[in-house]
Amino acid sequence: MRLPSTLRLKLARDFAQVKAQGGSQAGKFLVLGVLRDETLPEFQFGLITGAKLGNAVVRNRIRRLLREIVRAHRAEIAPGWRMVIIARWRAPQATLEELEKDWLRLARRMQLFKPPASAATVTASS
Repeated sequence: MRLPSTLRLKLARDFAQVKAQGGSQAGKFLVLGVLRDETLPEFQFGLITGAKLGNAVVRNRIRRLLREIVRAHRAEIAPGWRMVIIARWRAPQATLEELEKDWLRLARRMQLFKPPASAATVTASS
């Protein structure tokens, strides 16, 4: 299942706005920059894989893995966030599980996820 293009940050000014006005957290393999934007009906994300990571094959592999992580957790991410995921120099050696664990830790730290449903709203059927 592909992610719709409406979820992607495409313009350089959008990336620059997240960097200038948003906050960021660094992990072992990734840096996650986020900016709250209440006008968004869902969330938007962009990926940065610099030339220092390796050749195009390596950079594209990392981008595919990062898109898969976002796709897998799409339902959990609260609407109204712009995020930029930057792959660090260790990312090419990481597995999907390691990248996902690092991303989840950073996303929780930046409070990107929807709040869990409270027990009071859940009704038991007998």
